[in-house]
Amino acid sequence: MAVCWVKAGECGQETSIAARRVSPTRVVFEITSTCEHIQALADALGEVDVAHDMSCPLNETRVYTLATEHVCRNSCIVPAAILKAMEVAAGIFLPGDCHIEFVEGAI
Repeated sequence: MAVCWVKAGECGQETSIAARRVSPTRVVFEITSTCEHIQALADALGEVDVAHDMSCPLNETRVYTLATEHVCRNSCIVPAAILKAMEVAAGIFLPGDCHIEFVEGAI
């Protein structure tokens, strides 16, 4: 199982994502969020076919298809975190922290 926590940014919303492999090609999620939009996405998500979501264009993944229906803004990082947790749970990538940091005066 892969578990991660996301603080989305200035909106102040927080999300806990637990991804669990239930077959060689399927992952299920337990997602709890303070954001009603992400919680709606989580409630609709169900099982995800890892092979499909890893091989299709981003906009055709189950996660991003549902995100277009439920998430309040395109820049929300939670859908990406859901895909990252899926990769880890499926054994495709090792867990590694991700960061977005704004640096004043950078390039």
